[in-house]
Amino acid sequence: MLRTTHSTHDETRLPLAERLEPAGTITAVICNPRTTPFRARLAAGCSAVLVLFSLSCASAPGPPTEPAPDSGDRSWRYALVIDASSSASTLQIFEWRPGVAGRLPRVVAAPRAEGGAHEDSWEKRVKPGLGDYAGRPAQAAASLEPLVEFALEKIGAEPSTLTKAALFVRATAGMRLLEPTDREAILASLESYLETTPFGTTSARVISGAEEGVYGWITVNYVLGHLEHGGSFPTVGALDLGGASTQITFQPLDFPKQHGQTVSLGRNAYHLYTKSYIGLGQDQARETVGSSACFLVGYPTAHGPGTGDFDGCRLAIRTRLAEACPEDERPCSLFGAYQPPLYGDFLALSVYAYAADFFSLDERMRPEALADAGAAFCARDWVSWVADEPGIAGDPYLPNYCYAAAHIVTLLTDGFGFPADTDRISAPLRVQGTPIGWTLGALLYELAGSAD
Repeated sequence: MLRTTHSTHDETRLPLAERLEPAGTITAVICNPRTTPFRARLAAGCSAVLVLFSLSCASAPGPPTEPAPDSGDRSWRYALVIDASSSASTLQIFEWRPGVAGRLPRVVAAPRAEGGAHEDSWEKRVKPGLGDYAGRPAQAAASLEPLVEFALEKIGAEPSTLTKAALFVRATAGMRLLEPTDREAILASLESYLETTPFGTTSARVISGAEEGVYGWITVNYVLGHLEHGGSFPTVGALDLGGASTQITFQPLDFPKQHGQTVSLGRNAYHLYTKSYIGLGQDQARETVGSSACFLVGYPTAHGPGTGDFDGCRLAIRTRLAEACPEDERPCSLFGAYQPPLYGDFLALSVYAYAADFFSLDERMRPEALADAGAAFCARDWVSWVADEPGIAGDPYLPNYCYAAAHIVTLLTDGFGFPADTDRISAPLRVQGTPIGWTLGALLYELAGSAD
């Protein structure tokens, strides 16, 4: 079983430098990871489980919601997860089988197939994210209906299947940014809607930034097989960057004096540093920085035509992140917040991986290489480009990669303290053909209580 304890303060009402839960404890059982070295695993892929969903909550989560199956029932069943991020709600469908003798359930991306990747991904996304429905809770619930209909098309309407199926809605920073009254109204509307669905178990909640960071760390280390060996085998840090928040989580050499989380996995305990910064996801930060330097030359913005000044964009971002480092907080990271010295390799998720793919970095997130590629991209003339390739004018993501590159480089170097030429960060979109995110750790939390 996986348990966690956190502070209950309202993250959305604190200064950015203070928005992190204090030390807590997370416990789970991890089994059967592989033992190939880190970089070899990234090159060859790995067949371990992967999966899941997103949510957010300022209070400590309750016990896992999935009911324990009948004794001896090891049959496969479905887990439907809606990742309610700041920009979209994404349904992923998984199959899982209860574990035995304290082992975690076996979880695979649906449709289940022995031996690896699934070409037919059972996934569907709708926009906008739930956080865009402040003041319209009924519409927030209605926005999930296409996802539920899609799930029923995939898994079928057999009652014996549906009664064993679980549907989880998990929301992250987009919902954390809402006023508490709006957040609670949306959650209440979601819960009412979920009660009308035919699934045996349903739930909706919001996860905290600290949970998001730790779940990402559990995901990458479980998938890469680093948890089997306990303290004798180096773990990998996790970097996550979404639309509204960013997280850094790793196992330092010494237990951190602040922002610590103790994670127990089977007989092994890991003392982690995890820090979440709400408002520093690429979408939220881009709006706050609001500099024309962060857009391609001639691209129309509210602040005038883009100037494509990569260094100027980085300066604008750096100015926003700067804050004095108190004597008792050193060493410091973003906003003068305490961060112990970086240790080990890191795997970067979400926007990091999208940027590595877009700029053809071969899954290596080397800041200096990204800076070179980003500067060249920002310097492109948007008007001429559209004239040559009219189709790109309708791409809502393409212009944002100028800012994304500057944001990532500044976060990694000026913020977290990685050297510009570091070779310690990998940013794969998939491992063994499966999309990788923080959600496996959250799935383990939800299903661990079913093992008997």
